[in-house]
Amino acid sequence: MNVVAERETLRWVGVGGLAFGALVLAALLETPGPLLVAVFAVVAGGTAAVSTPPEPTLRVERSVTEQSPAPGQQTTVTVTVTNDGDGPVTDLRIVDGVPPALSVVAGSPRHATALRTGESASFQYVLEARVGIHPFGSTTTTVRDATGAHERESERTATGSDELAVRPSLDTAVSVPLRTQQTPYAGARATDTGGEGVEFHATREYRHGDPLSRIDWKRVARTGELATVSFRRERAGSVVVVVDTRSDTDAGTTDSAVARSVEAAATAAGGLLDSGDRVGIATLGPSPVWLAPGAGPTHRARLRELFATDPGFVVGLSADESLPWLARRRLRRRLTGGTQLLVFSPLLDDFIVTAIRAYEAHGHPVTVVSPDPTGSVTTGQRLEAVERSLRLSTLRRSGVRAIDWGDEPFETTVVAASRRWTQ
Repeated sequence: MNVVAERETLRWVGVGGLAFGALVLAALLETPGPLLVAVFAVVAGGTAAVSTPPEPTLRVERSVTEQSPAPGQQTTVTVTVTNDGDGPVTDLRIVDGVPPALSVVAGSPRHATALRTGESASFQYVLEARVGIHPFGSTTTTVRDATGAHERESERTATGSDELAVRPSLDTAVSVPLRTQQTPYAGARATDTGGEGVEFHATREYRHGDPLSRIDWKRVARTGELATVSFRRERAGSVVVVVDTRSDTDAGTTDSAVARSVEAAATAAGGLLDSGDRVGIATLGPSPVWLAPGAGPTHRARLRELFATDPGFVVGLSADESLPWLARRRLRRRLTGGTQLLVFSPLLDDFIVTAIRAYEAHGHPVTVVSPDPTGSVTTGQRLEAVERSLRLSTLRRSGVRAIDWGDEPFETTVVAASRRWTQ
């Protein structure tokens, strides 16, 4: 237990003046009523003056219905406080340490009660899970003496559940369409290069050694000329999923743009892996995250663990001004030829637009998914929304695919964008 503060509540401030006024009134009116009020005020003030902050022995326990919930799942937190001391606690107020990145969707982490010796009290609240490891903070207890004149505030470590571990499954059918790209690895992405595959590409003159299975026998029957059919080569895409975690990306909304980006990035990474692509992850922020593109069950497990546990996916609260530029150059040096980027950013400043255009200029096709954290209540919010819209337009004019992601589910946004791009 850590005692934070001991202080007077000022509940009985002015009681001395009340007693004096009542005595004067009793003397002037020569009636017993004001005298009784004066006596009560003197007794109450004296009791409050000699009282001391209580020192109860409290035990706090915390439990959750689901220790490792899925993203978006709700889990109920139950906090139980027990009075293990020898005397009663007449006024007890409790505030549980809710993980800062999680939202309370029902109930309250605050509770007020009184406890006799050996008695317990419980309260519940509901959290909505977000990807990541979310430790609970200390539980703050405030106790007051019987008069309410003094209070002691303490921080206590609850036993039981101390964190929520929310890991993305990466098992999803949602895949953001990649730009045209070729890698040496076989996969499911059709290219513009002829060769072996499934989808028809073109025909050419027969060459000695061409396999019989690729001869266009219908043309032979029709014209008597030998021709060979080529198909679109199918190759795996190589993509790095990038999450913008800089402090400028947090617009102060209840639904953090970074939290939405991390969850959507995990969903997109799973879909790309299911499509046979090679997927890596990176961040643009104070704490860089990097995993080179890869595939397979082991790589999928590493991606899942990084999304859930790496502190680099938390909003950077402070960073040196030169750090974003260093992060941009660091990522560019790590990219190999043919690798493209899937960037998740709310586009709240010009730096990210400049960075994306620089990656495009260096031969790395970029697709942007931009969660919209802006509002429309104040003039400042409306101005921020206009500036963000202009940045989206700038990227699209530069040939960058950009998805404006509003309040709808990520899957719905991707499907709509895919339809537009294939029309």
